[in-house]
Amino acid sequence: MTTTLRPAPGLAATSELAARLWADIAPILRDVPEPLDAALHGLLRAVVPLMAAAARGDDLWTEETAARLRANVAEIAAATDDVTPIVGVLSELTSRVLQVVLNGGAGHPAVSPRAVSAVGSRLVAELLAGAHHTTTRKQRGTLAKGRSQRAQELLRGVRPDAGDDYDLAPAYAVVAVHCAEPLDTATMIGTFEQVAGDGALTALAPAGGFALLPAGDEARAAQLAREVHAALPGRVWMSASWRPRGEIAWGRQEASKVLSLALAADHEPGVYLLGDLLVEFAVAREPTVSDNLVRIIEPLLQHPALLETLKVLVATDGNRSQAAERLIIHRSTLDYRIQRIEQLTGLHPGSVRGINVLSAALTAHAVAAQANRPRRVTHPVEG
Repeated sequence: MTTTLRPAPGLAATSELAARLWADIAPILRDVPEPLDAALHGLLRAVVPLMAAAARGDDLWTEETAARLRANVAEIAAATDDVTPIVGVLSELTSRVLQVVLNGGAGHPAVSPRAVSAVGSRLVAELLAGAHHTTTRKQRGTLAKGRSQRAQELLRGVRPDAGDDYDLAPAYAVVAVHCAEPLDTATMIGTFEQVAGDGALTALAPAGGFALLPAGDEARAAQLAREVHAALPGRVWMSASWRPRGEIAWGRQEASKVLSLALAADHEPGVYLLGDLLVEFAVAREPTVSDNLVRIIEPLLQHPALLETLKVLVATDGNRSQAAERLIIHRSTLDYRIQRIEQLTGLHPGSVRGINVLSAALTAHAVAAQANRPRRVTHPVEG
C-alpha cells in the first residue's frame, strides 16, 4: 500500500526544514500497513516540529507535548504488535536531521548533534514504553476503554489503575461546554482534538459536555479553550478550570458552576474563568448571602423596564451614555429610571458599590430562578 503523506496545515510555511523532513520521509512510509496510517500521521505531526526545533537548537519538549505523543503512540501500539517499522521511521528521521545539522543546513551550524540524537532517542524510548504499556493493557482487558469512557472516569474522580496512566497528562484544562443549538458531536470532538492534539479526552453530546485538554498551566488552559471556542460554529459558552490530574473532579465542579453562573447572568457566548465571575461564585456558595441579594432585587421584578435598565447598566459598567443608547431612551428617562431603582432597592446604580452589589443581586436572582426550572446545561457525565 502507498501512504499519502498529509502534513499539518501551515507546517511548510512554519519551517522550511520541517517541510523538507516531510518530503524526505514520504518514501519511507509507502510500506506502512493501512491500520497504522492515521495513527502514524498523528505521531509525525507532533514529531516533525520537535525534530526541526532540535536542529535549530530549541527544545520544545513539554509535559503537554509528551501527553500528545503518548496518545499517538498508544494508538500505534494498539494497531500492531510489532513497532519495529515505526522505530525505523523515527531513526531514519533522526538521521536526516543529523545530516542537516552536520552540513550546517539548519541555519544554526553550532547546534550539537548530541541534542538532536537525544530527541530521537527520547522518541524511540516513548514508542517502546508505549508498546509495553499497551501490551499490558491488552492482557488486562482495559485497552477497550475509549477516550470518552476515560474522560468520564477522570471527571468522576476515578483514579486509573497502575500502569494505565502512561498516556495521561499530569494536568488538564477541564472545559465545560454548553451549546445554544445542538452541534454535531463528531465536529466538536474533532475541533478539540485539532486544537489540543490526540491527548484530548472528551465526553460530549450535541448540547455540550466536557473536554479534558493537556495543559501545562492556567494560562495555557485558557488559551486552548479560547482557540476551540473560536473554531466552533454557533453560540457556545465555555468555562475552563486548570487542574492536576488527581483533581479533575474538582475542576469539573468548578467549571460547571462557573458555566452555570455565566448562563444564569445572560452573559454573551464566550469562555469564562473563575476570575471572571469570582463575586458571583462566592455568593452562590453562601446561601444566606444569596438570599439577601435576591431580596434586594425582588422589588424590581414588578417593573420590567427598571429591571431591564439595571441589566443594561451592569452590562455597560454603569456608563449612562452607552446604556441610554442601548435602551434607545433619552438620557433624562434613564436618569429617572436610575432614581426609581435607588428608591426601590436602596442602592444607587451610579456608585461603584451600588452597581457591584446590584450586579451580584441580579446573578443571585438568576441562579435562584434557574434552580426552579429545567437545567440549561447538559453534561453527559454520570455521578
